This record gives sequence, structure tokens and C-alpha cells, in this order.
Amino acid sequence: MAEDCWDRAAQPYFDFWVPRLIPYYEDLVQRAGPKAGERVLVPTTGPGAELIALARAMNGQGTVVATDLSGPMLMRAREATAELGMPIRFEQADVRDTLNGKWDLVLSAFGLWQFEDRRDVLRAWREALTEEGRVAILEWGPPDPTGPFELVDDSLRSIEPAVAEVTRLRELASRETLGELLGEAGLRMVRHAVVRHRMDFGSAEGFFKALCAGCSYLKVCEEIGADRTCRVADTFYARLTPPSPRTPLSFEPAASIAVAQAM
Repeated sequence: MAEDCWDRAAQPYFDFWVPRLIPYYEDLVQRAGPKAGERVLVPTTGPGAELIALARAMNGQGTVVATDLSGPMLMRAREATAELGMPIRFEQADVRDTLNGKWDLVLSAFGLWQFEDRRDVLRAWREALTEEGRVAILEWGPPDPTGPFELVDDSLRSIEPAVAEVTRLRELASRETLGELLGEAGLRMVRHAVVRHRMDFGSAEGFFKALCAGCSYLKVCEEIGADRTCRVADTFYARLTPPSPRTPLSFEPAASIAVAQAM
């Protein structure tokens, strides 16, 4: 298997982003309501931070299977959950692969927006649910026009308008749009929430480097090359107050949680 950009991003993502994302994972698990003894599938588990909250909520009782296409990400997940006291099975598998199982809960954090065929992904999850099963997803959005993520998006759009189209996924997280997407996959949204948690970066430069090294922006930066990436960074810094790469950042990005059941 060819090395994927998420293989290369595994360690930076774990270092820079996981500590900042833990409150979001905990919110997802809380609203998904996993119960002791349930069967839970966690596709696109990445470094597995949501598994910690999941194991605690289930009191260590039940079946949890976590999947991801990235071997290095799965390795981080195994390491992070090694001492939980709950057996978790890890499988290197496609996001649509439900492992021929029937699941009480399919839980996905920051994974669905990576795939263009997200309706087909949701359909695959829906078909693998038990009668009372549910799908719970967590994704960035709705967008905040003044937030650092969006300012980077706008800066990229001004330099590379065609590439920038892939950065508009936060717009899909509104209650109406998300409900429509779930409905097209045969799912009925029963819960929706927008959550925010504070993130702090010592400098805008540090934030931009973390963004480019540890998440989906890595693919964008590799596509446009180092020179254009520097132009995007300079444009981003110029939009800050004060306009400097040394400007510290403190912000609360929005993320949306949706819980749905089969119609």
C-alpha cells in the first residue's frame, strides 16, 4: 500500500492536535450515549482519542472495533488505549467496511468530510446498524468568518482558488445541510449540537505549521508546493491583528455533532 498523507501526518497530528481535540471527542461520546455491553464500530479512528472517552462511558464493557486505512494512525491508537482495561480490536480497513457486523453505534470523529462519497459511506453505516442502532458523527463547522481556520481558507482561496474548494467543508455542518445529507443516506437526525472549546497557540506561525503538518492541509500544501504555501502563510498573517506571524492566537472553533438512526 502506498504511503498515504495521513501516514506522514500521524505523529504531528498526535502531537499538535489531539490534546486540543479531546474535549470535542468527549462531547461526541456524551451525546452518542454508548452503553455498557453495546457493540460499537469506530471508523476513521485516527490516533484513537475518542476510544478513551468511549471505554470510560461503557465502563469497560462491550465490543469496540476501531478501523482506519492508516497503519501509523492505528499504531498511535493502540498505544493510546493499551492501558484502558477494555479490549479494543483494531483493523486496517476502508471507511465503508463495517466488517460484516451489526452495530449498536457507529461513531466517527472528524472523518466523514474527508470522503467525497460521504452519502455512500453513511449508507454503509446505516445498513450495518441494529434495529435501535445509531450513527454519531463529529465534524468541523459551521464556519466562523473571523476564525483562524477560515482566515487560512480565505488566504488559500486568494492564492489557489481551485484548490481552495476542498477547504469549504465546514459549510456542510449546518443543521439543515447535515440533516439533508443524513436523510439521503436513509438516516433520521435525532440530535444536533454545536460545541466550542478554546484553543491556544503561542503564535500564528505555530498554528499554520501545525495545520500544514498534522491534518488534511498537508495534502493541499504538498499539491501547491513550498513557494505558494509560503504565500498563503504571508497572506494569512497579514489578516491578523496585529498582522504578524508572531501574533498569539486564542479561539473557539465550532464543531457539529449529529446523532441519527435508520428511518
